[in-house]
Amino acid sequence: MSNRSFRFLHASDFRLDVVPRGLTEVPDHLRDTLLDAPYRAARGVFDTALAERVAFVILAGNILQPALAGPRGTAFLSEQFDRLAEAGIGVYWAGGESDPPDAWPTAFPLPDNVRVFAKDRVTDFLHQCDGSPLARIVGISRGSRQPPPAEFPPDAVGLYSIGVVCGEMETVALQAQTDGQGYAPRNDGQGAYPPGSDGAYPTRGIHYWALGGRAERSTLFNSPGIAHYPGTPQGRSPAESNAHGCTVVDVDDRGRARMTFIATNAMEWRQETLSIDSSTQRESLEAICMQRIQSLTVGSKTDLLVTWTIGGSGPLLAELRRGKLRGELLEWLRIEHGLSSPIVWTVGIELAWQNALPASLYEQETILGDFLRALRDIELDPQQPLNLESLLADGQAASLFSQAAAIADPAARKRVLHEAALLGMELLGGDQ
Repeated sequence: MSNRSFRFLHASDFRLDVVPRGLTEVPDHLRDTLLDAPYRAARGVFDTALAERVAFVILAGNILQPALAGPRGTAFLSEQFDRLAEAGIGVYWAGGESDPPDAWPTAFPLPDNVRVFAKDRVTDFLHQCDGSPLARIVGISRGSRQPPPAEFPPDAVGLYSIGVVCGEMETVALQAQTDGQGYAPRNDGQGAYPPGSDGAYPTRGIHYWALGGRAERSTLFNSPGIAHYPGTPQGRSPAESNAHGCTVVDVDDRGRARMTFIATNAMEWRQETLSIDSSTQRESLEAICMQRIQSLTVGSKTDLLVTWTIGGSGPLLAELRRGKLRGELLEWLRIEHGLSSPIVWTVGIELAWQNALPASLYEQETILGDFLRALRDIELDPQQPLNLESLLADGQAASLFSQAAAIADPAARKRVLHEAALLGMELLGGDQ
């Protein structure tokens, strides 16, 4: 059993074959940035491994689909693996759905420092440093079944053991947490160690579950043991907002682990919310946007793709809702900040729809009251169809318009009804 401290890097979901999406239009000056972002972020992971002098790197799946990434993807990874080999850093790779072990092209043989887990059985590797055992790494590439924790044998003499899996592993992880093979919880939130005052290694147990298959970083539990998804190094759409990267794990001589997030994304999707009131004018809204952009970019070199959501109240909000001012604000933001360095490109401007209309409006014996009550009845009955398709002209029924009109998502349905209520308020409400 080793009592040496060490450091390793945990990463997953490079998805080098998937380009960022979610932009209705891609300006020429952003095209190369978008295409290169997954590679720049992935290179940041390997740069981190070298800078932090880790003992080894764990790749927990969905790194690339060779057939889609093409020669660029496989050549890029081969180059990065060679960089790690020159520094004496090992790589342990559990394939996911997109990167099974047999998909790697034979034209790019993997260097000796890269070990790939089989997909038909759980296998383990003993990582050594200077001839001494350092950690036991147990894993499986994604296949047709999800193995239970019992198939991940920890080191027989209590060496620090890591389980590597790609996929939705809540069930496996929770079983591992409660099957009696884990650790006693610590009181400092930095992992776990077994019962006993000396905090020594346990006789059995996976210390760290290195999981992959999720775009977002998350920790299922950190006591006893740790089960962690590092997330993708680069977000691909507005839904994958904020910083992304990898996780560096420091293990001390008692087997206690501390995780550190390292951001590697080449560009960052942001969801920013602004609130205005009845006193807000167009000039002051522009000033608010500028102040927020300055706060986002101070000391940063990362390009930003921002979706703005504007809420609150007042005539300016109503003017934004009608569309013309929203288009003018969008153009101003893109011209003023979309060409700067770092780039702050406005993906779109949305209006908050959560604010409810006053209940008194629904009780009015007016056309507006009738309209709002009809919308409320539809909202209260999820089974009642909107029938928006019936409003399309014959030529539109078979086009993309029909797909847009078929609203199945409950949240989208509620948002459309709320927007209709606000539009009715503006058109039928007079001075209200």
